[in-house]
Amino acid sequence: MQSTWTKSEVVSLMDFHVWNLRILARLEGGAESPDESFCLPAAWPIENRGCLYAFDLAGIQASGYPEVLNWPSLAVYATPQTFLQFVEIALKDSPDGAHLNHEWQQLPEEAILLDARYVAFRTAHDWITLHAQALADNKAAGRQMVDFSSRPDPFDLELPVTAPPELTTLTAAHPLHLADGGFRNRWNPNYAEPWPLVRDRVGALHYFHFRATVLLQKLFGHLDYNPRGLAFLVAMQIAQDAVEMPMWRGQEREDVERDPRFIAHRCAFNRGMVSGNPAGDGWRHSVAAALGEIERIRFEEFAAFLGQPAGCSAKLN
Repeated sequence: MQSTWTKSEVVSLMDFHVWNLRILARLEGGAESPDESFCLPAAWPIENRGCLYAFDLAGIQASGYPEVLNWPSLAVYATPQTFLQFVEIALKDSPDGAHLNHEWQQLPEEAILLDARYVAFRTAHDWITLHAQALADNKAAGRQMVDFSSRPDPFDLELPVTAPPELTTLTAAHPLHLADGGFRNRWNPNYAEPWPLVRDRVGALHYFHFRATVLLQKLFGHLDYNPRGLAFLVAMQIAQDAVEMPMWRGQEREDVERDPRFIAHRCAFNRGMVSGNPAGDGWRHSVAAALGEIERIRFEEFAAFLGQPAGCSAKLN
């Protein structure tokens, strides 16, 4: 059955997500100054995961949400330069902000790409972009202009004195738990077609988001894991007879990485990797390992569960 999402429903879901993130940022983020929050990657205490909620929120705002849903031509994916623009604005009124911003601007792109704060920022930003573009491709939703001016702005609403009992990190980090009766975890063979031929694009995005989350659950459950082995388990869950998807074979890596399904998958996988929940002294090692893992297997794992044979890294052939 095809998803019948509207812009108003997406906004309602994400508004609730923003509300939760603001509460979590207050509970776990502490009272850091801008200079502390934006210290250079080499100096940032990576065990400070609470800080990431503020960067989730910043990514949503930087995406142009919610107005970008009405103007999908303005919806673009986050880049290190997008993040640097946010850093510059955030440090504008800080006593040492000018110097710190200059240091950020000199960083190589590779240093920003694997910074956990950028991963959180990009994930939230790109999730809005994906929905803006997918809804624009739906003719009915694309023509629908929604007036968001009268809705309470979740970024400005006064937060409760104490966190509501139903608030959980899982719900706040994964808004799709609340969507469409839960994660879209029902496989439809049409999801494997070339993107222009996918009929239910929102459903496809939610499905691949879900599969990346399943992968994370398995990954965090094994101290010594094999990424391709985990990818095979995901493939078995996609189709019990492990039917390969020939459409994906022979594609250039760059083409796959631009595919909205891959981006949805990456959003869930990368954000989960930098917000795992080990306790005690294991946290620093776990986040450092997670950032390396984001770089190492984000394409390879996705390619493998779509039918890539072992030993092939540049193309799916």
